Amino acid sequence: MSIGAQRPTAVIKNNTLYIDGGSETFIDGDDKIGNITFGYNNYLITVDLSNSWDWRNNISEKALPKRANSPTNMQIPILARGALYHGADADDCIYLWGGTTNLWNTSFPGFQAPSSQQYSLWSFNIVNQQWNQYDTTLGSAHRPSRGSFTEARDQGLGFFFNGQLDSGSELETEVFGDKRPQFLEGMIVIDTNNKTARNLSTKAVSGDLPRSRGRMQYVDDIGTKGVLVQIGGNQQSVTVQKDSFTGNLVPMNVIDVFDVASYYSSSTPDGVWYRQSTSGETPDGRIDFCVIQASATDGSSHNLYVYGGRGPDDVFFDDVWVLSLPGFVWTKIYQGNSPRAGHTCHRVGSRTMITVGGTANTDYGSPPCDWETKGVGVFEISDVTWGSKYNATQSKYTVPSQVVAQIGGNQRGGATMRQPVNGFSQTELAKLFNVKVSTPATPPTPDRPRPKHTIAPLIGGLIGGIAFLIFAAAAIFYYKRTIQHFWSRVPDPRQEMDDNQRIVKEMMDKDVFWELPADDKPVEIGPSASRADGDILLVSEMHLKHINDFF
Repeated sequence: MSIGAQRPTAVIKNNTLYIDGGSETFIDGDDKIGNITFGYNNYLITVDLSNSWDWRNNISEKALPKRANSPTNMQIPILARGALYHGADADDCIYLWGGTTNLWNTSFPGFQAPSSQQYSLWSFNIVNQQWNQYDTTLGSAHRPSRGSFTEARDQGLGFFFNGQLDSGSELETEVFGDKRPQFLEGMIVIDTNNKTARNLSTKAVSGDLPRSRGRMQYVDDIGTKGVLVQIGGNQQSVTVQKDSFTGNLVPMNVIDVFDVASYYSSSTPDGVWYRQSTSGETPDGRIDFCVIQASATDGSSHNLYVYGGRGPDDVFFDDVWVLSLPGFVWTKIYQGNSPRAGHTCHRVGSRTMITVGGTANTDYGSPPCDWETKGVGVFEISDVTWGSKYNATQSKYTVPSQVVAQIGGNQRGGATMRQPVNGFSQTELAKLFNVKVSTPATPPTPDRPRPKHTIAPLIGGLIGGIAFLIFAAAAIFYYKRTIQHFWSRVPDPRQEMDDNQRIVKEMMDKDVFWELPADDKPVEIGPSASRADGDILLVSEMHLKHINDFF
């Protein structure tokens, strides 16, 4: 019997869990007693998710042989540490990308030696169960493994970030020998719609220290095309060839975010990355963990669950952390004593996490054997409980109470933490989350009394505003009236009469100005006409007098 799988790759499609490749430990007998053999998973294993089950007694698993039934009659590769992609919803295929050959037991039945990297992309049709291969060397010259990967299935795109080459990767790397990997730069984008690959530079995010064995998660509700969230792993220069495992871990308090929309822009051929610091208690740096994502029903928070992994000094973790966006805050929600690393995890329905494979220590053939004897585990992500039962009928996802305590709102949503504690590191990153950048307001002191008598200042301000508007309207009226009149200086003074034929004189220094009678035709002042500075000043004073009379 098999008692555990390490570093498989898996994906869920059409209510079926597909598990490919990886290494397995086999033992004679049914009680974990007997000779132990280290080997490989030579099958494509399926697990039915359309019906409820308990992996202790009635789980439905099938093993599909990987026959050479492709058009070229090539052997279907048996690999580990690659990626398995869902493909577009209307596509009947799943896609295997990258991976490496495990060389620990070359005498195991069905062992395959490393092959050419020419066909690093394979498809499996889940309807007719046929395999096919694709040449992607124009977009990716190598077959990488141990990179972090995720998928924008709504766009038919798979992403594979950095990674490494080792002696099992391809024919040319067999000379590397044991534990001498070479880290790879770049992010490969697999377009499952047209079966092509494109290599984007990652200098902006990982510089000269590419990463391996971290994890990446696609979140579709952020930005116009979603974002990729890159977490953890280790890093090493491309000029160094050694297997440091956990010697240079990427800190978990810094998160890198890729805007998927930038992939489509000709002005950003390598896409756009952002970097954001986190808050809260932070997980230890680690490799070989897994991550899934679930969002509150109102979209106010997007919660990334990080489970297990391996840290410094070969410490293996049995913990679950949640990274909540857009607040970028960590919350620890579970701590156990059954560590696991080298596994995968997958969200099923709205609130269940299925784990696949993994190991508890670096001696893969020794105890403790995996207590999950069927290779899968079940974690309820809302109630934070482990078990053996999978329920195909689930209620809606609710945010764990521990997370609500950090981000506000309630278990259905309403998160009040809408940005990181110290704000977003970049304005454009804030825009991705539809957050207006502003200086965080200082919360009011709870015991400070509220100001009294707020009505009188409000009324006073209102009256002042109305008076100003009246003043401005009057000034505009008399200004327009003035420029429409014809003014000139004449030797025999005329006098303006009011409606009662009374003389009204408007004296302005030494000169007197009159308004033309209605029967006189105005004439425009010629270019030779001039007006003394004093006259202009007097007109201004007259206007002020009329305005004062108005009030």
